[in-house]
Amino acid sequence: MVGKLKVISRPKGATIELIHEDGTKESPTEKTPFTVPNLKSGKWKVTVSVKEEPDPTVFHNWKEVEVKEGETAEVPITIFTPKIQASIDGIEWFSSGFTILLVFIAILTRLNYIIIPPDNLTRLIIYVACAGGLGGLAFSMYVLVYHVGRQEDYKPEYANSYYLRPFLGALYGIFVFFLIAGGLMALSGTSTPLSENLYSTKSFMFYIALAFLAGYAEEPFSIQLKDLAEALFKEPPADKNE
Repeated sequence: MVGKLKVISRPKGATIELIHEDGTKESPTEKTPFTVPNLKSGKWKVTVSVKEEPDPTVFHNWKEVEVKEGETAEVPITIFTPKIQASIDGIEWFSSGFTILLVFIAILTRLNYIIIPPDNLTRLIIYVACAGGLGGLAFSMYVLVYHVGRQEDYKPEYANSYYLRPFLGALYGIFVFFLIAGGLMALSGTSTPLSENLYSTKSFMFYIALAFLAGYAEEPFSIQLKDLAEALFKEPPADKNE
């Protein structure tokens, strides 16, 4: 009753130590990533260790995984070395700072403390841009907590996506406002877009909340945009007489 175990670590090149629930130990000589063959089925504690030159300190992390007979289990583990931790810290500082900036801009707009006081339309555009950016930041922070705190499989090579998401969220926040208010896109389960009385408190709250959701749900909104663009700009049917 044996199976296989694929061990993946970040960074790569970590040593592997396996301890079965019955106390059996395995220490493959190969470095990660590596698939360990012929492991007895059951629960294994997988420990990976690595050191970053020239620092002699050994960093490690571990997870438990169940190996089933005839199957290949996979366990990704992030070792929180100083380099990876610096990447996480950078995202955390950026997210905190950008959140404060967007809230500050929205408050200044609300209090008319901007150098050139905006008209109502400009004010609403600023609000939805800030809301979309905050939505993007909220999703980024959720993903970071999930991959760092829960799964422990954070991938530093995807760090740029955390930095770009609030900018994409702000852009989506602005354009979901234009699309809905302009009548080009409709929301299921809602009444006629709030465009007749665009600058009422209810309209402001509606579009700010909508922009936040567009920034948070970037992927579903991207799919909606793609479908809308294809419907509007689809190629004309070929002429059968040609």
